[in-house]
Order: sequence, then structure tokens, then C-alpha cells
Amino acid sequence: MEYKFIEENIDIKNLQKANEINPFLLENNFKQVEQILNFFSSKSKLLLLNGFMGTGKTTILSYTTQALNCITIKYKCFETTILDDILLSIFNDFKNLSEQGLIELPKNKSENFTQKINAYFEANKKPILLIIDSYNETLKKNRIEIYNFIKHISSLPYIKIVLVARKFDLEEFDIDYERVTTLGLEKNIFEKYLRANDFKQIGPLSNELYKNTRGYFFYTTLSLKIMQIKKLSLIDFLDAYSKSFLTFNDFILREALSLIDPISGHLFRFLTVMRHPVSIKLLETLQLYNEERVQYFINHLLLSKHNDFLYLKDYYKDIAENSISKNVITKLHQGCVQLYETQLPLKPMERDLLISRQTMRNEIEYHSTFLPKKISIITPKIVKEEVKTEETIITPVEEPKEEKIKKMSFIFDDDETGVLDKIANSIKDFLVFNDKKKEEEEQENKLSLSELINRAKQEESLFNYKHAISLYLKALKFTNDEDYYTYLPKIYTQLAQNYQNCSNWFEAKKYFELAKEFYISTGDNENFNKMRYNIANTYYMTFKKEEAKDLLLQIEKEEISNDLKIKVYNLLANLSTNTDTAYEYYEKALKIESINVDKETLAELYYKFALINEDIGEDNDAAKYYKKCIELKDTSYLSNSLANIANLYDDIGERDLAIKYYFESLQIDEKNKNLNGMYASSMKLAEIFSSKDIEKSVEYYNKSIEYAYKLNENFYIISATTALGDFYFNHNEINLSFKNYKIALDLTQNAQHNDNYNKIIQRIEDIKIKIGEERFNELEK
Repeated sequence: MEYKFIEENIDIKNLQKANEINPFLLENNFKQVEQILNFFSSKSKLLLLNGFMGTGKTTILSYTTQALNCITIKYKCFETTILDDILLSIFNDFKNLSEQGLIELPKNKSENFTQKINAYFEANKKPILLIIDSYNETLKKNRIEIYNFIKHISSLPYIKIVLVARKFDLEEFDIDYERVTTLGLEKNIFEKYLRANDFKQIGPLSNELYKNTRGYFFYTTLSLKIMQIKKLSLIDFLDAYSKSFLTFNDFILREALSLIDPISGHLFRFLTVMRHPVSIKLLETLQLYNEERVQYFINHLLLSKHNDFLYLKDYYKDIAENSISKNVITKLHQGCVQLYETQLPLKPMERDLLISRQTMRNEIEYHSTFLPKKISIITPKIVKEEVKTEETIITPVEEPKEEKIKKMSFIFDDDETGVLDKIANSIKDFLVFNDKKKEEEEQENKLSLSELINRAKQEESLFNYKHAISLYLKALKFTNDEDYYTYLPKIYTQLAQNYQNCSNWFEAKKYFELAKEFYISTGDNENFNKMRYNIANTYYMTFKKEEAKDLLLQIEKEEISNDLKIKVYNLLANLSTNTDTAYEYYEKALKIESINVDKETLAELYYKFALINEDIGEDNDAAKYYKKCIELKDTSYLSNSLANIANLYDDIGERDLAIKYYFESLQIDEKNKNLNGMYASSMKLAEIFSSKDIEKSVEYYNKSIEYAYKLNENFYIISATTALGDFYFNHNEINLSFKNYKIALDLTQNAQHNDNYNKIIQRIEDIKIKIGEERFNELEK
């Protein structure tokens, strides 16, 4: 029997009237559309459709499938995709098609998905087109199974298959195939596209845009949309690109991402860490979905939609991920692990995620690699013991997965608290936010250049770095102000520093570069080299150590201030992997006169030189430079210097001095809410007081446990609780000792710290030996 996928004599131009497609994309790919339609009319079973990113492959294919008289099933591949995911998606499509009466239900029952899929294919007698998009995204090891499946179903008479990819490894295919390649817009069509969008600057400017977009439809369309939204002329757009120091791809994608409002940012963060599409239903449950905003982002090429699933394309993810602060991205990965764990026990059609169990397990493993090597624990509460009879024991009811998901939140702020209270809960919230934002912007638009800069300084003092950035960016537009060039280097430098505070090192470097160029033009050698130092520091922070070192060695040779020279040597020492080399750089820095040197710069020098002396066993020199750092008083190195010199005194038995310095360190850390420092000093004070003052020792052990719980550091909790257990054991408080060991043991079992587990078990055995088995059994009860 012959199966017809397409009616004969299809008129491509008439097809256009019935289906939306950009006319310039269609004109450019008229030949490709004909080739695809010919494939549907032929006896060939497999088509390979390829083309560079952004040439419109998927759009062109979707356009041609409108002419087909068959069942079309589509699947979009991702890095995580395995065959089971494709089978699950196809099964879901078949299930929906059978419910609509478009295909027959298979009569025979099946035990697994492969059998179920085969049963559907065998029961069906209608022509089916299977489209597998982004085939190249799958890992090569997973493509073997996927290809074997494709090869298997290609033998069925009513199946045609289209694989879409940027490129194919043709050696992977041992069955006959046809091939179609999409290309960038031809130059004359590109220029017509510009004219149709009211861009009349055809000539050198359009040639420049064509060169940068390479005529690729995606980049061309995105450029036009950004110019229209931001009301930029072609010359303004190209000028912004030339000053960005970015590749065109990075520039245009960053410009697109700048359209994301703060509330929608939570959705984009979530999609950035998810490595597969997410259903709209799930996004609604997680309070991350706003239909109006999502449609806006789809229309402006930021988000992609496949059936009822949303995803963010990889080229956006690469940039978006760098803008998410470390604490937020850790919370997102933790949330993803919890989400997959709610889905894992469910049957395929009960899940909110249309992926296989194997992929979910792989994703749990993947996201777990970004989490600290610890588990989340709950601070144990002391409750009254209650004797329960069998009648009073209630078996806990498993919470429905819908309720579990509703309690999850993927709405995190960049601050330390990390969680916003359901700010994306409704459209009303979004509108209120927008109204306030609009009112604020209207007021800011009335400010003069100097007023904008003063306002930005206020925001910096409140740690509102993102708002400060927006104000400085507005200030950059005051090119006609008579004081513009007076303020310009300050604006560049503050933008860079604020981007640094947001951990956006790429943007920071960009504005340090602009400030550097300004100082070159004015002949300001000191500030020119300060900017070069800042650029070297961005290299250091982004692990480009060789670039940082080369630049610092160039600055070292210049006539620069003492302050800057010491900073250069400090950073060169930080870059050094060899202790001797680092020591030499610190010695060079110490020989420089300290007059007019910033206190923080000197504090870093003294503190790090003290550390390196400790490392090589020169404790006297270490103590000397810790003291020099302490004498500077209010610096960011003060607390650590106090704690470290306290440790030196403790090692040589000067307990009173050790207590003095630990206590001072603890006070500073309490003031600054530095929980790590508070924990460390409390543990040390507890140990020292254990032989001097029992009450104070218990007080500081309890403080250290409290800080450990606040830090949510399992290792700290186990260490402090075990240490308190040891303290009680040594003071013959066996009951209290046993209770603390048991708490530590439970946490250790959960955390699977085998070494700690064995040590605590040995301590409990020591208790058993000390008090005898009978009393020990009573103690356990």
C-alpha cells in the first residue's frame, strides 16, 4: 500500500497565505522549501535538515509541514536526552492522538515503553512524520540508541523521519537519506528586510550589520527588534556594539537578555539551570508563569515554546548563568534536586516533567555536583518525651506531590536571605511593581547629570548596586552636558566597580577598559595604570591567571604611586603557586614606603605576609605582622589577624593572651555577623576554658553549636556536638555525654561520614565499658 504524505501540485505561494512565515525568510529559502516538499512526495524515508544556528531551519520545516496530510510528531533534543525520553514523549503524543480519535489504540498490552511504542506504530495505518529537532545536541554515546530506533521505525511503510541539526556526522548514518541545507539571507533580501522595517541606511551601515549577523535570520531579526524596542538608529546600534568589546553574538544576546524585568528574571534563572523543557502547568504551580510576559519573550525571541513546554536556548544560558550570583545558583540547583525527587516515584503520566526516570536520576546527580558536600538538617528541638501505646501511634500520611511542589520556591533574590515572599504570585504584583518602577524612572529622567551621580552614590551606600548601575548608565547619555567629560571617567569606574559587586566580571572589565582609554587620552598615567590593575584583577577573578600576571608585570615597570605598587605586588603574590616567589613579592612590597598607602592595602600585605610566615614555620615574624595588621584597626583583615595570633599564643601555652585575642575576634565577627568566624572562635574559647572554667566552656560549646546550625554546616554541627560530648565525658556527666554523641551519630549516619561515624561509635563503646552493659541499656532506652 502506498501512503501519501502530501497532495500533488502544492503551490508554495498559496501556502504562504494560509500560514504565517516571514516573507523574506521564505523568499531566501524558496529552493529549500521545494526540496523538503519533494522529500514528502518521494519514497525516501529520512531527511537531514541542517544549517548554521539562526538560519531558520525549524521555522521553514514547520511551514512546509502545514501542507501535509499526515500525523506529525515532534521532539526537541537537549544535552540530557536519551532514547527513553523520546519514547516517553512519543507515547504521550500517541495517547493524546488516540483520545482525539486520530489513531487507534493498540489491542495488546505491553510491559515497557519500547513495547508500547511498537504497539502503537503497529496498530496505526496512517502516514506519520517524526521530526527530531536539535539532533546534534544529544551526546554521541546516547545517539547510538536513538539512531537504532530511527533505523528500526524507518522500515515501516507509513513513516518518514526528519532530523534537524546545525551539522551532522554523516558517518553515523548507514541508511539512505536526503539532505537540505539552510543558509543566511542573501544580501539583497537582507536589505529588503531592513527597508520593510523602516531602516533606510542601506549602504556602508547595512553592510556592517550584514557582516556581523552574517545574514542569519535569527540575528538579523533580533537586531531589528532590539533597535525598535530601544529606539536606536542603525548607527547608534553599531556604535554601541563597537564600544562593547564583545563578539557580535555575545553583544546581541546580552542586549536581548537586558529586556528581562526583575520578576520575569526568576523564570529565566530557573530555565537557565534546567536542561530540558518545563511544562507551563509546572511553571504555574511554581508561580513562575505570567502568560502576557511569556508571550512577549517568545515574540522577542528570548524564550522558545514546544507544545506546552518552555525552554531557554543554550546560547542564552551561557550568558545568563554568569549573571546569577553563587548563593542563588546553589539554591536553584538544590531546588531542582528536590523537584526531581518529588517526580521520581511517580508513574510517567503522573509526572509534571516529561522525562524518563533515568534522566531524572542523571539530573539529580548533575545538580548535586553544584551543592556543598553536606545535607540540609533541622535543628533538633527538645520536647517532652511521650509514651505511646500502639493505639496512639499514627502512621504519617504521604503528602501529595501537588502539595510538595506548591511548597517549593524558585524565587530567590541576590541578597544573603535568598528568598522573596512569592513576588510572582499574581499579575497584580507585576503591575504594581511596574507602576512604581515607571514612577521612579519618570522622576529619575528629570534629574541632571550631577543629580544622577549623587543619587547613584546613595544607592551604592545602601548596597543597591543594580540600581546604581542603571543610574550611571543613564548618566552616560548626558553627552551634551558641559560637565560630561569631567564626570565620564568617574561614571566608567563606578559602573565597573558596581558590576564587580554584582560578580559580573565581564561588564566590569568592559568599563575598566573604557576608563583606561579615557585616561590614555588625557595623559593621566596613575589612573591609567589603576584601570590596568583593575583589569588584571578581573582576569584573576575569572581564572585567567597568565593574562593577569602579564599585565601586572607591565604595570610594575611604570612610575606609579606606592599604594598601587603594593597592590600590584599583593596580587602577583596571590597569583603565585610557588611559596618562595610569593614571599619575594611580599618582601618587595614591604620595602616600599607606607606613606599615602591605603590602610586596607597595607592590611592585606601584613596579613598575607604573616600567613606565609606561618606556613614556613616563622612564627615570630608571623606574630609581628599580625600585630602590625591589628594596629591598623578597622580593616577587613582585623578579625582573622586576631584569631590567628590567638592561635599562635595558644600553641605556646599563653592561654590568657589567646583568650583575649579570641574574644576580640569574636566581638568583631558578632558585629559583622560573620558566622564562620563566630563558630571558630567559640570552639577555641570552649576548648581553652574546658580546663579553667566549666560554665564558660559549656557556654561557648553551645554557642558554637548554635552558629553551626545557623550556618547549616553539617560537619561543624557534628564536630561541635561531639566535642561537647567529649567535654561531658571527661567531667563524668555520662547522660549528657551520651545524648550529644547520639545527636552527632544520627547526623553522621545521614551524612555518611564513615570516618566520623566510627569515631563516635568508639566513644559510645567507651561509655558502655565505663558504666557497664546493664546501665548502658537503660541509658539507651
